[in-house]
Amino acid sequence: MKMKSLSAVLLGTLLMSAESHGNVTFIKNNTLSNAQVKEAALYFNGAVNNQTVTWLLSALAEIHENYLNVENVDIYLNSRGGDMDAAYVAYEALRKSPMKLSMINSAMTASSATMIYCASHERYAMPLSQFVLHPAAATNEKADYLRPDQAKRILDEDENYNSMFLKIYTSCVRLSDKEQNDITWSESGRLVLKADEASKRGLVTKGNKESRSYLLTYYVTDSQG
Repeated sequence: MKMKSLSAVLLGTLLMSAESHGNVTFIKNNTLSNAQVKEAALYFNGAVNNQTVTWLLSALAEIHENYLNVENVDIYLNSRGGDMDAAYVAYEALRKSPMKLSMINSAMTASSATMIYCASHERYAMPLSQFVLHPAAATNEKADYLRPDQAKRILDEDENYNSMFLKIYTSCVRLSDKEQNDITWSESGRLVLKADEASKRGLVTKGNKESRSYLLTYYVTDSQG
């Protein structure tokens, strides 16, 4: 029985190939041609920043170019957020994607990562996943003292980012006027949603979805290990 299990593992290894480019890894079933791949998966695990968004968009561009018959890409998102500008770049690019994209909250989708999640109308969540909606935070490069004009510039920048948040939030989740104000004003007003509550509010549009195997899978991470 043990020998049989080992043979199955070895056979599976031979039939699948893995390649890595930077922090992007993809695995493909070697027994099939590119034209036979109808669906793909992309796992995004890490912070949202210029580099990870570039890897995300590059992976999708590669799928679109090399696998012409792919009808849908499932994007499994696990991120506590990060850079607002990078998230907005991803949001605009993904919502105009020539391929159908399905977003799945695989564990935690928070802060600017919710912008990426909202880029598709096909939105799923794993049963125990969570969402966090909260205000943007502007960075203070001057850690010691602030002059009035510097303080105003920080507040203006923060207000602009929160306006961006609010526009995208209200396009994909039902929020009361009070909630809209609270989550873009104070960290104490943050909204934490479990998957079932997110479904009731329209953030999750397609219900629960479990992870499964795919003929083609990409992995994007910010890990340096």
